[in-house]
Amino acid sequence: MEKKKHILVVGLGYRTGLASANFLVGKGFDVTVCDRKSHDELMPVIQKLDQSVKVIAGNQDPSILQTGFDEIVLSPGVPQSIPLIQEAKGKGIPVISEIELAYRYCTSRIVGITGTDGKSTTTMLTAHCLKASGFDAHPCGNIGIPYVSIVDTLKKDSVAVIELSSFQLETIDTFKPDVAILTNLTPDHLDRYNSLEEYFAAKMNIAKNQESNDYFIVNSDDEFIATHLPSLKATKFTFSLQKDADCYFKEGGIYCTLNGRQQLIAQASRLKILGLHNVQNAMAAILATLSLAKKIGRVVNLKTLEDALYTFEGLPHRVQMIGSFQGRAFINDSKATTVGAVIMALKSIPGNVILIIGGRAKGDDYSRLKNYLKGKVKALVLIGETKDEFAQLFNDIPHVKAHSMEDAVVKAMKVSGEGDTILLSPACASFDMYKNYEERGNDFIEIFKRLKQGQLRWM
Repeated sequence: MEKKKHILVVGLGYRTGLASANFLVGKGFDVTVCDRKSHDELMPVIQKLDQSVKVIAGNQDPSILQTGFDEIVLSPGVPQSIPLIQEAKGKGIPVISEIELAYRYCTSRIVGITGTDGKSTTTMLTAHCLKASGFDAHPCGNIGIPYVSIVDTLKKDSVAVIELSSFQLETIDTFKPDVAILTNLTPDHLDRYNSLEEYFAAKMNIAKNQESNDYFIVNSDDEFIATHLPSLKATKFTFSLQKDADCYFKEGGIYCTLNGRQQLIAQASRLKILGLHNVQNAMAAILATLSLAKKIGRVVNLKTLEDALYTFEGLPHRVQMIGSFQGRAFINDSKATTVGAVIMALKSIPGNVILIIGGRAKGDDYSRLKNYLKGKVKALVLIGETKDEFAQLFNDIPHVKAHSMEDAVVKAMKVSGEGDTILLSPACASFDMYKNYEERGNDFIEIFKRLKQGQLRWM
């Protein structure tokens, strides 16, 4: 009888690690998981694990490898640089991502979306457009639904629409999407990568296995991508706000070149999602829908596609209008953890802005914000670990420091006036104050509700 393969899952998170371990058990493997967190900290997740899974808590030491593993599935939150993974590679033990694991069992079509900003919105909008066009589309991946948790439910004619982070793409081997999208590229996660070039190389893994009958959709407005994009086997389609492209923006309209003709697809003013960055996301989704249909010989009804674009509501925590109070608009953009995302938000909002900014730094060049803040931002409200650093960096812009989100909202009200917009767009990670950006955004929303109901004094 053939010996069962023994797989080590490194990183037991609520989503990817848990889903990977249980999936592997279902496929007949012996499974061990390890995590640097203590057994007590992991208990809520351990309770959801199959009982056959061995758990090593509080330890990611290379000595774990003495047990003997045939392969390692690395959760995206764990860097490859840790000694355990470096030693495993030295021993010739394959290290793969959950994306690669799921792909081995996938029979469906795949649209993969990566980039610094706009991934989640583009993923959900692409799935929305595909569903409206008659495809059995399933969004998954970095949006919070592990690919491995749905792959067995997908049929041959289904479409997995997968949001892919650079971390997930680092350890793919054979993964190949029918359609790949690169939304943009700005400095991010430079706490994990040595350079922007290294970060870009991880992103470009999305296209490394594509062939000539696959499609690669790229933002041609992005200067770094334009100057660094390698030669590709896939058929390339471009989208642009500024120049001629396969999908382009002109005089308020979104156009595509179809069969040599310029075709108006939609009016940007009718989109429910705000800002030119969301016009870019819409263009990427349009091209993805048309490309996949072309690959499998289907025809997309353009009126149906147009209607789908107009009915998409957007995602929480992404330039999300949550209401108004005392003449001030409140916008929750907690997902904006990069400088590029904050710039996009500021460009999409008319009038004066009170910007709530700060958190845990991610190695971004925050000085890039200076030119965008001047003349647009009336005042900064600084929160989190970066508040002292930002007070020095932006010392020529009126600013106040806040010790909590509630304090930030109160101070934003005090320095604002009627017609202003109070924008939470932190440019930083949330982990100094919250579990994740969702918790941060939800706290902002709850504080706004209390403010509106008269439960929070600000005067």
